[in-house]
Amino acid sequence: MMKKSGESRLARKVQTLLGSSYSHAKREVEVGHVRVNGHVETDVGRVVHDSDQIDHNISLPRVRRRPDLPDVTIVHLDDALVVVEKPPGLLVHPTLDREKDTLLSRGADAVQRKTGRRSPLFIVHRIDRDTSGLLVLARDRAAVPALQRQFRVHTITRRYLAIVAGDLANEVVVDRAIGRPRPGARRAALRSHGKEARTVVRPIERLRGATMVEATLGTGRTHQVRVHFAWLGHPVLGDALYGQPASDPAPTPRMALHASELAFTHPQTGERLAFRSPLPPDLEEVLRSLRR
Repeated sequence: MMKKSGESRLARKVQTLLGSSYSHAKREVEVGHVRVNGHVETDVGRVVHDSDQIDHNISLPRVRRRPDLPDVTIVHLDDALVVVEKPPGLLVHPTLDREKDTLLSRGADAVQRKTGRRSPLFIVHRIDRDTSGLLVLARDRAAVPALQRQFRVHTITRRYLAIVAGDLANEVVVDRAIGRPRPGARRAALRSHGKEARTVVRPIERLRGATMVEATLGTGRTHQVRVHFAWLGHPVLGDALYGQPASDPAPTPRMALHASELAFTHPQTGERLAFRSPLPPDLEEVLRSLRR
């Protein structure tokens, strides 16, 4: 994208403001000591304009950001929505403990880098913190209910790739309702009076003490894939909540679950959009270790 007159990257603007080296200006942005139009901004690459109010204040609290997490990757972007690949370890939205480094904030940063404009993003659905893969976020608030309705009536296509414990030899359809044993419980469970939940499981590759599988969601309940695999006796590798990672056939850097396919109808154009995401490198390495 060609830089327009009056535009510059935030770190460069701060370098000029402070009369410092670029590395010092960059560090001050990253730790949260810089505000743009009254709001703390940690994206050193954000495009700013001459009209933006930029100030530096070393008294501002430092922002705790996970530098080890990969950036959010934009797969599709238009005026109504953005489809992204979430790295593992990143929350989708802020929690009660006021964590600021989330998919929403990093997604907004990524869109800013693409478009040169800062705008909010709106949650349509979620995946777990330690799960990687595809999500759709709305850029237009009016698109949120149209997208969420597709999730409610199950016209969204969602598939996961997972590495699960044991030898799962045959395709199986799991129709088991899921609910919480009590309000606010962290762990979900199969419950006869829970919400309907359907997962179609297809084995892809038999490994040493594990199986690579594809899971297609017929519904979208909290922890659905993880609960259903645990009920089958084949918990997802690295799942400390529903499995036993200490007994896994190989160590995993995180839960071996990846949202690999996503398809839905565009809320404005009516076009059917479909996206695929390959297994990320950390889980490919787990696969290689289980093939030896």
